[in-house]
Amino acid sequence: MTLQDAHIAFGSQGPELTFPAEVRAFLCAQYDAADVIVEYGSGGSTAYGAAQAGKTLYSVEGDKAWHKAMQAHFDSHPPKADLHLIHADIGETGEWSWPKGNGKWFRYPDYCFGVWQREDLKSPDLVLIDGRFRTGCFFATMTSITRPTRVLVDDFVGREDKYGLMTEFATPTAFHGRMAQFDLEPVTTLPADKLYSLLKAFQGKA
Repeated sequence: MTLQDAHIAFGSQGPELTFPAEVRAFLCAQYDAADVIVEYGSGGSTAYGAAQAGKTLYSVEGDKAWHKAMQAHFDSHPPKADLHLIHADIGETGEWSWPKGNGKWFRYPDYCFGVWQREDLKSPDLVLIDGRFRTGCFFATMTSITRPTRVLVDDFVGREDKYGLMTEFATPTAFHGRMAQFDLEPVTTLPADKLYSLLKAFQGKA
């Protein structure tokens, strides 16, 4: 799918924040306070963070057309933040960056871990998980951080059947509407009896 096929266009401010009011207010406050942000899923949060000078923002996106639209927007409206737009190739995608098939299943872990392998990565103090492979992204974050890090998982409430594995390794410190907040510390070991569950987590597209 080409960008022209997708007909993606933004206003001068970029894509809008589409979170419910409670989530939006909390998220904006967290972005305001953070210095370095990693986010899974590009969109309104990217535009919000990119408008703030002095911040560094890494934004991972699986939808190629949406990624190109974001690039085009920021080419025309240069960000004030140090912005890194990252396309994770997970194959052809449909709505909400959902892979249409499993032809590139072997790249699914790269969506989760790729940003953490970058030589230019600064250690984040905030991570937003609002894209695909959310459980995998959570565990990639948990095993990659090098300092205490706040992690926000959108759509957690009501989807515990999909994301409940996270709570076997970390306890949410707060909920803000549908969003779960985790305050993680770096880890150096993982329980051997959870290895299978962890591996499966990187196959879950939700």
